[in-house]
Amino acid sequence: TPIQVKRSDTVGVNVIKNFSVSAKQFDKSLFEQNAAALKPVGTIIAFSFGRGAIEETSRLKNEERILIRLLRVEEIVPVAVKPAISVHISEMEQDEKGTRKIAFAAAGQSPAGIEFYSWDFMYDAEKGFKPQILLDKTGTQTCSFKTGSHTIAVKVVDNDGLENIEVIRLKINGKVEQVT
Repeated sequence: TPIQVKRSDTVGVNVIKNFSVSAKQFDKSLFEQNAAALKPVGTIIAFSFGRGAIEETSRLKNEERILIRLLRVEEIVPVAVKPAISVHISEMEQDEKGTRKIAFAAAGQSPAGIEFYSWDFMYDAEKGFKPQILLDKTGTQTCSFKTGSHTIAVKVVDNDGLENIEVIRLKINGKVEQVT
């Protein structure tokens, strides 16, 4: 039976109509045999299907006894999802010069499991992620900061090698403030 693969999201009604006609032209006897047995006359594979495509597929099945199988890519191949990350900060202590000791606790979530965290305590978006700590298995770090603004980035990497970065902006001026 014919198979059509679309490399797009929300495939529309016209794809269904055109596929139905093409499937019939491809092998008319097979098309009619499958339609009579209520078997799929073909399959369309796409990332997602729009409402119009789903309605047209239902209409063809109910009114014309033509069954077209709609198959989302994620039903065949798992679609990779980057891990989620959140970071909690807490102030531990302050010395006589105003330097603050801050504890960071990163929590990553991924269906594949978390492999490690990396930390860049002098993060600059223009220069990119340049970690001072590369393979942190726990997600917890402590660092001291002087008065001023500081940008910290933590990267989480899951067991599939997918990654995500969380950027934390701190302002230290008599107290610790997280800037959004």
